[in-house]
Amino acid sequence: MFRENTDHLQTEFFNTVEGLPEKEKKRLADSWAQSFYSELFCRIDEAPFAKLYSEILSRPNTPVNILAGVEILKAGYGWWDEELYEAFLFNLQVRYALGLRTLGEGNFDLRTLYNFRARVSIHMQESGENLYDRLFSQVTDEQLEVMKLNTGTEEDGLDPCREQYQEIQQAAAIGRSVAAGVVHVGRGRRGEKRRYRDDFSPYNKGTSGQYCYRLKGDLGSHFSAIGELMHKLVEALKTKFKEHKNYQVLNRVFAEHFEIKYDSGDGEDPKIGVKEGKSLSASSMQSPDDLEATFRIAPNVTDDQSLLVSGVSDLKDRTGVETVWTDGGYTGPAAEKVMRDQEVEHRTTAIRGDKPSSSDDRLKLEEFEWETDEEDKPAKVVCPGDQEVEVTAGRKDGRFAAEFDDEHCAACPFSDRCPAEALKRRAVRVLRINTRAAQVAKVRKEQKRNRKEGNIRTAVEATGRSVIHPFGGHLCKLPVRGIIRNTQMITCSAMMVNLPTDLEVHSLSTPWMCAKVLKS
Repeated sequence: MFRENTDHLQTEFFNTVEGLPEKEKKRLADSWAQSFYSELFCRIDEAPFAKLYSEILSRPNTPVNILAGVEILKAGYGWWDEELYEAFLFNLQVRYALGLRTLGEGNFDLRTLYNFRARVSIHMQESGENLYDRLFSQVTDEQLEVMKLNTGTEEDGLDPCREQYQEIQQAAAIGRSVAAGVVHVGRGRRGEKRRYRDDFSPYNKGTSGQYCYRLKGDLGSHFSAIGELMHKLVEALKTKFKEHKNYQVLNRVFAEHFEIKYDSGDGEDPKIGVKEGKSLSASSMQSPDDLEATFRIAPNVTDDQSLLVSGVSDLKDRTGVETVWTDGGYTGPAAEKVMRDQEVEHRTTAIRGDKPSSSDDRLKLEEFEWETDEEDKPAKVVCPGDQEVEVTAGRKDGRFAAEFDDEHCAACPFSDRCPAEALKRRAVRVLRINTRAAQVAKVRKEQKRNRKEGNIRTAVEATGRSVIHPFGGHLCKLPVRGIIRNTQMITCSAMMVNLPTDLEVHSLSTPWMCAKVLKS
């Protein structure tokens, strides 16, 4: 049964914190723990999580704000669950941050946190709603309102987070390989189980996910060892079990993730290589128990432009953003249209596509001034020689032409470099162009103009890095598996990065980057 937690708003007079000397009590109140409690913990809206609990009258739930709070702290510090639980039980700063003022008060079993995670993940799978993403938006919007921060300009900071992808992908592949092997041995005949019992003993201590969770260091060595074992099974069991479903699963997973790189033919064991993540097919199997579950990890295979298109509307509604800075990956026709519709200026540090050849001395299209219509099709153009003309539709769809007066062009200092071609039957020069070329030229023109004003986007790279800092910086080795848990952890880490503080000096031991915020 769901019940909101408001006990922290009125604490007992006799508690652990009140028993501290005044000097230590003040130090605690001036630490990050107070900022976390007042600016984050107290803002957590527990109501959206109520749907995870039964409406039947029963024992009240462990407070949602505490469970969500420890998940945020876990991400902020990069803790393993055991480290997190130790800190919750015995670290007074952690307990203070979670509204607990007495050691031993409000304790829960670690299994409670696991069950909470499972409910949040299942809800996300079934409904598509990420409750942590909703919490992030709610808390951040309240912080922005209180601190009166200017949200007119936003920069993307997604690139550092992408570095986690290879690690996630490899861990998932290890889990599939282990699971596939266990499926065959576990469901095979009794004699086969005994024969390969010792080979599979390291992988039979819990589920494949639990095996991956315990891995330390370089995952490549673990993956290679699994490949050697899987190849042994594939070859040894081929004759007897090649028509068996479990064997076919084993063989498929091996073929998708490994390759035989060397076989001298002299009787020596072949060398088994691990396929790189980029060579995996989108149809590769993701679960030995669900052969239709294929390789779909949206944040890493989805085009950057699509991410911007799907997110800018909500960002505009929440923050009233007026200008967005991104790199070239977020450009494209769809992005340009949605930014125009939302009345948001899109400033980029680059643009997709090949750059115009520097060896070609002709004028580039971006040296012309382009004006487009409501459908973003070219309507008018002004050449470098200051001749303004209408752009008319060509015979083919998406093709356009601009006709310049030949007499004016003959006197132009750019005449010998102009890409417009002179016609024989009429005294005009024609510049032919397609829709996308005109759009790109317009964006490149704006990009050059913006470059003179300076680039503020680079500053956000440090913010992006601070999100992944607890997980090994640029290595970004998240201690979880699966897109749902990775999404939740990155979101929680971002909440820690946004934690405001008015301290002048920040300890280098803090697990996230704190920025000084001047409160009005």
